Amino acid sequence: MTKFVFAVLPTVGGKAREEYVAKLGATSRFSKANEPGVLSYVVCLPRDETDEKTLFMIEVYADQAAFDAHMKTDIVQDMIKWMGANPVLEGAPAVHILDIAEPLGYFTRNNAIVSANDPYIVVGEVSYKSAELAEKSFKHWAKVLQTTKDNEEGSLVYALSRGDADPSKIFSLEAYTTKEYLWDVHAKSQAVQDNVKETSDWRSGLKHNIMKQVDGFFVRE
Repeated sequence: MTKFVFAVLPTVGGKAREEYVAKLGATSRFSKANEPGVLSYVVCLPRDETDEKTLFMIEVYADQAAFDAHMKTDIVQDMIKWMGANPVLEGAPAVHILDIAEPLGYFTRNNAIVSANDPYIVVGEVSYKSAELAEKSFKHWAKVLQTTKDNEEGSLVYALSRGDADPSKIFSLEAYTTKEYLWDVHAKSQAVQDNVKETSDWRSGLKHNIMKQVDGFFVRE
């Protein structure tokens, strides 16, 4: 099963965050050249420039074995050792290891995301009142994903996922050509509006992590 790893990393900021970004960028290039099971490896910073500490990672793996192998590579182990020997994080990271929802899948508009100058990236966290309601909501999400794939050329990446740690929460991985395309086209689509209408009473929370890509890759060219 395809794995989506979403990490929110609270760094101490300054030079430490810069060095961390550089190391993750080097890791992305290694993975792209040597690890075919690493499907996406995207280094991101917050769109909110007043946040000078947070770092985000978006990683997609072909399966659990690909993720496990990646974590054992020398370049990743060296980075972990560097983090242990230096003041890099000021708090515990939030690392979400998730399963891409099948058969909904994970789609990218390959040429468009590769050529995009500054894709508008969002990871949504939709909390439901129970795991059962989260599961029930997938039929509504399936319509959103299909409409996005079929009709929205400015929607470049879309995936839905859920993890064992909190099965009452669904994560969306999204990238758009612009902020305006997200809010004026995608968010106003009939499929999205229907999803919200039909499931709003099932939900207990919604969070958008809004970010920009500074290194790494969404797809292999």
